[in-house]
Amino acid sequence: MRYLIFFLLLGLTTQAQIKFWNTDPTSNMPKFEVVWGTKTTIFSKVGGDVKPLYVFNKTAQQTFNGDGRTKYQMTVASTDKVAKRTFEISYTHHRQTNNYLGYIKATYVYFDKRPTKVLEEYFETVKNP
Repeated sequence: MRYLIFFLLLGLTTQAQIKFWNTDPTSNMPKFEVVWGTKTTIFSKVGGDVKPLYVFNKTAQQTFNGDGRTKYQMTVASTDKVAKRTFEISYTHHRQTNNYLGYIKATYVYFDKRPTKVLEEYFETVKNP
């Protein structure tokens, strides 16, 4: 009986998590993760290692549900002394294949003389990672 209660509590406290991997293996933004209702984390390559770079304490809201797919979107920003970084994050759940496709448009507006930089990255989920 103790084991049943333990596993029941463990199952109820775990949260669904989706991991998106970049379709371009040479990208500096190799993946992002979504923990439902809690946070979104964008990872970056730093010296060859993949590390969490931006953590936003929100998740995308559902904006479309039809034609066998559900779309989620959000816009978040991060500002420091170097630049203002805006991330437009969207991902779509395709119900027929039970697969997610993700997209991030990152806009970096630098405070010095560097030009504004816009990156568009495409992601997909990997089955049985």
